[in-house]
Amino acid sequence: MKVSISWLKELVSLNCSVRELVILLPQRTIGIKETTGQYIELDMKGYNRADLLSLRGVAREIFAVTGSKLAFEEPQEAKFVWNQAQLPISIVEIQKPPLSPFYTITKITGLKVKKSPSEWVKKLEESGMRSVNNITDITNLVMLEFGQPLHAFDARAVKDESISVRTAGKSERITTLDRRVRDLEQSDLLIADPQNALGLAGVMGGKDSEVNQTTTTILLEAAIFDPVSIRKTAARLSLPSEASKRFQHGLTKKRLLQALNAAIKMYQDLGGQVISVTMKGNFEDVQKQIILTENKLKNLVGIKIPPSQVESYLKNLGFHPKGAPSNYWRVTVPYWRLDVEIEEDVIEEVTRMYGYEKIPAQKVTESKPLQKEDPIFKLIPDLKSKLANLGLTEVQTYSFYSTQVLEALSTDKKGLVKIANPISSETQYLKDTLWPSLAEVVGKNIRKGFKDIAIFEIGKVFQPSSSGNPLEYYKLAIALCNKTDNPLSELHLLAKSILTSLGVNLKHSPDVHSQMNFHPKRFLFIEKDSKQIGQAAEVHLRVLNKLGIEKRVAVLEMNLHG
Repeated sequence: MKVSISWLKELVSLNCSVRELVILLPQRTIGIKETTGQYIELDMKGYNRADLLSLRGVAREIFAVTGSKLAFEEPQEAKFVWNQAQLPISIVEIQKPPLSPFYTITKITGLKVKKSPSEWVKKLEESGMRSVNNITDITNLVMLEFGQPLHAFDARAVKDESISVRTAGKSERITTLDRRVRDLEQSDLLIADPQNALGLAGVMGGKDSEVNQTTTTILLEAAIFDPVSIRKTAARLSLPSEASKRFQHGLTKKRLLQALNAAIKMYQDLGGQVISVTMKGNFEDVQKQIILTENKLKNLVGIKIPPSQVESYLKNLGFHPKGAPSNYWRVTVPYWRLDVEIEEDVIEEVTRMYGYEKIPAQKVTESKPLQKEDPIFKLIPDLKSKLANLGLTEVQTYSFYSTQVLEALSTDKKGLVKIANPISSETQYLKDTLWPSLAEVVGKNIRKGFKDIAIFEIGKVFQPSSSGNPLEYYKLAIALCNKTDNPLSELHLLAKSILTSLGVNLKHSPDVHSQMNFHPKRFLFIEKDSKQIGQAAEVHLRVLNKLGIEKRVAVLEMNLHG
């Protein structure tokens, strides 16, 4: 996420230089990918901090870390500032309430589409977005500041100004804002009128209902959609967007109402008038309270942090700790911290603000039992060196299957190890094989313009067991994609020298009907001591199509435990 430096300074008065800030932030909170004179790009990969997908969230974090003064106050309650009882109600139907727990439509008229002011254009461009027009830009500016996506429909394109939130019908299609016709599945969530689909909920609007130069009246949507539904649709259609990214991380009703108030104020400044408002769903956000004990804090961190410091850190982060005489706090979690669920989460907040570097290293006093060295730990570095010398590039992928890979493989999830408390829906299932993630990496590199791709990974895979504890194995995987018509033949030659040194043979398989994800005729078994320990094959066209790969890809995978 790119953060405009000039815009950020409107929200927080920095008491340090930008250079000092980008050094300090990774020590206390979040990594930095890139810094220029115009923006700071945050490294959000692996983070489940929905609040940091907004400038206000970043400003609050800077306040907590540096003590810089915020230019805004965070209200404890957020309510819609216009009295909706005095306004006529539009027709809104939520056919799938679990997929859209909170939905609002505001009709605003008296607008005129123009170019946006230069300061708006500057904010958008420094945030990595382009200006469209003043009406559309307001939705993006509010999203960037508050983290709540909004969408403006041209009211003329909505039949009877009637909105329905529903799933797609069989064989239904929609033309999205990027002018592409999308084939929908019945699980895709849509915004529609009585006749047509108007947009893919939480992902992208429809072309037929977009704001244009003649638009004078809009229906402004502010909503909360089910994160899993949005993620699946965006992934399947290869249609990631700034909006879908935020929906996937989770949103709150209080933040939605703040964003809606801000957007309406901006439209009013353009001469717009609020004609009607409809809100569907429960207004209340659940307020979380967590008990934090001094003993557990000390046991997990390894040192005693003074109670006054604990309270100060938590208050600066927006938490409300209330002390008790028996050495614990009842901590109220701020509504924007959806990621904080248990006591250990609160302890992590205190510890990172205290500073990991301040925790002294201590020598382990307990004697460690003698362990026999596993020969695989000698094999792995040797293999890596040999593969690198052959011109292959090592990659490291996550231990989890992405949704895109699971759908491409048509994998039976019952045979996978499922995480009990995943940080997101993208990290639910541990991998039982490495090659699909390498194929996914190949696809990403092809889309970036690379033509000759030879990569490998040595990592763990996981399998369920009757004991309840997953079994772990080290595997080697290689993926090859280049200009040749027979990547498997080249992979065979490339790998042969390495596999021979391991006492491993490649054997052609005449029957691979059980290998549904590989080409039925281009498949080799990897054997050691007459036992199959892996395979080398071309990836099936069906899988490649699902991953958006138009070239032939050969992969090899083998168990390093023999």
